[in-house]
Amino acid sequence: MYGASSYVLVYVDPKYGQYEGEDITPSQNKMKNLRKRFLVGMRKESLVVVEERAGKHIFVKVSCPREREYREAEEMRIELPLHGLILDNPEEEEEALIEKKIQKIFNDSETDNNASAPFQRECLDHFTRRENPNSPIFWSSIRCLMVYNILSNINISRHKENGEIPEKIGLAYLLMIGAYKEGFCLHDPSDLEPVSLSNVTGEDPNFAENNVDLRRFLHKHWGKVCKPQPIHEIRDYFGEKIAFYFAWISTLMTSLWIPAILGLGVFIYGLTRRLDGLKSKGAMYLIDIVKSSSDNDLTPAFAAIICLWGTIFMEVWKRKQISLAHKWHVENFDHVEPDRPQFYGTKSEYNRFTRSSMFYYPFYKKLMKYLFSVSVLVVMVMLVFISVTSVILYRVYMTISFCVDGDSVCDLMHGTILATLLNTISIMILGKVYEVIAVKLNEWENHQTLSEHNDALVVKLFAFQFANTYASLFYTAFFRRDFGTGTGILGLDKKYTDNCGHSDNANCMSMLSFQLLVLMIIKPMPKFMKDVVWPWIKKALHKCRVNEIDDFTTDEGVSKQNYLLREMLKPSAEDFRLGEFTEKMIQYGYLVLFAASFPLAPALALLFNVIDFRIDSGRLLWWNRRPTPYRDNDIGIWFHIIDFINVCGVISNAFLIAFTSELGRDKERYVQFAIIIGFEHFIFIIKFAISLIIPDVPTWVKNSQKKERYLLSYLMKKRNSASDRCATPQIYDENEEVENGDIPLHIIENKSSSIPHSRWSY
Repeated sequence: MYGASSYVLVYVDPKYGQYEGEDITPSQNKMKNLRKRFLVGMRKESLVVVEERAGKHIFVKVSCPREREYREAEEMRIELPLHGLILDNPEEEEEALIEKKIQKIFNDSETDNNASAPFQRECLDHFTRRENPNSPIFWSSIRCLMVYNILSNINISRHKENGEIPEKIGLAYLLMIGAYKEGFCLHDPSDLEPVSLSNVTGEDPNFAENNVDLRRFLHKHWGKVCKPQPIHEIRDYFGEKIAFYFAWISTLMTSLWIPAILGLGVFIYGLTRRLDGLKSKGAMYLIDIVKSSSDNDLTPAFAAIICLWGTIFMEVWKRKQISLAHKWHVENFDHVEPDRPQFYGTKSEYNRFTRSSMFYYPFYKKLMKYLFSVSVLVVMVMLVFISVTSVILYRVYMTISFCVDGDSVCDLMHGTILATLLNTISIMILGKVYEVIAVKLNEWENHQTLSEHNDALVVKLFAFQFANTYASLFYTAFFRRDFGTGTGILGLDKKYTDNCGHSDNANCMSMLSFQLLVLMIIKPMPKFMKDVVWPWIKKALHKCRVNEIDDFTTDEGVSKQNYLLREMLKPSAEDFRLGEFTEKMIQYGYLVLFAASFPLAPALALLFNVIDFRIDSGRLLWWNRRPTPYRDNDIGIWFHIIDFINVCGVISNAFLIAFTSELGRDKERYVQFAIIIGFEHFIFIIKFAISLIIPDVPTWVKNSQKKERYLLSYLMKKRNSASDRCATPQIYDENEEVENGDIPLHIIENKSSSIPHSRWSY
């Protein structure tokens, strides 16, 4: 008996649309033979394969029998809780007062009393929930991953006659060459997306009865404002990799409330200070007031708070990340990755451990390719500078040559609004162009594993986005005030100078604030169009294609549309975490790097993240295909990028306060440099103290890890004297003395056990 089809492969029938008797091409015949060999490989792996036709598409539904799941779980060394064991230590070491306060503030004083161990088929009873023995041992995402892992490790390559090692022909390779058009994990059926279950559940008629509608639960609770997010259920359905992203963004949103409220207070304070004389100055003066309200006496203090907030947020996230990794039993997760199908080696060497020759790519070739990629990055950054310079020339020329003196409307339109919009459009266009180039360069670099490939792509994209997004902002903040003085911009004329004005309400800080405001509002628009508007348009267009999609429902509201075809037509979400983290890092930079100039940034970031969080939950649950539920134990390289932004934020805000803000822009140079040194040293010392005070690992996690180590040692002693690999638990009397060296904690059976309050061991 097995459950729903976990993975679906799609290919186009080569005979579809051909005349009777017409032969298929040699290329199509080759693909057909590869699919046949792969089908044999799937059946050798004991997978259940069912084909279903929908028009020209043939869907290969792959399910995994229960016994094969158990074998794969052992091979993958999936750690599961031992539901029969609850660890309880009545003599728990007393936590430090600071740690107790931290746990109360951070709300991370969770407990995880269940011991865990790598799954073993012989010990099945110990991994079964005693309160509900019929509930599945494996959650939805891990079942999908196990099927995907089995398919990925099927190798149908044949040995070459000359003894050379042939390239691996597996799932990734077949998808790359087009033997299969698509391959994706299938969404679990849900009452909110009613379809005929015969398309989904394979051969198990009781599938709907034995499984919880997790998509309905997530739809009800995921993305709700001011409520805890169902992170554990997200992990159960989408895997740890995506769950860690949503845990991170929910932690960020929770921590943003205080900076958002403080930022609003700072802005309102600056606004009230500049409202004098409004009636006599008119509406245009009101716009200048709004632009300059971010720069006031409280701005330096707010910048310091944001810099310290960044450190506190990092410490909070480290504790959260370690807690989740422990609760999800992925602390020791170490994925041994296979080579990417696109990887090719040019030289071989003999491996004495595997006793075979292995291909590799020489380091000097990698180095040459890396240097070329860096050169392309430098060229693209130069294009960014050219773009920024072009916008500057437009703004200066239009405000000086086209606008009449005293025409404040013309100055506002060309000098502020249109120039900022042009800069924003330039940032988005160059970002998309480089994204295409970076993907091609990354493929050309020939990375051996998927992790190496993804990390290299992240570094490329973020390095360019950092320069592309922040170049114009740094220019406005630090260089615009004195740019073009003397001979004019590019030597055109003395009148063509780009400065920030000399009045109280016309300064570089106010212009920087307005530029940030426009960027934070306009930048998310393309993502909204891509994630919401475009899928809606595609769905509407597909509904018109009656020949491929029979989209109608029964009187009971159950869709008769082919479920598999509908899932295939959904956009892929495989690069979800990469795109979301890239977008959020740029946003994080806005509020950390330029805190001294735009106190409204945290409030805007919080607002957009709340909206985006809800959109992402909807698109993952209903609009997109189900992404492959990869495992992970952290957020990877993004953690180091956040740390880098935090350090840059201290330096950037120090210079903003000293040279651009109301506090320091008119001071002597030595005073300005004194402000920079004093601010940086003060913040870095406090940041270091915070990192020392807040422990990275919560005490409950340390205690749980300690208990598990003791338990492992104890069980190993018992196992050496036991004849069975998973012996029946022995029950000890409450008054039995424990010998020195045995486990120094109580192992108390679950309350649902038939023998309560007894100490027992394996």
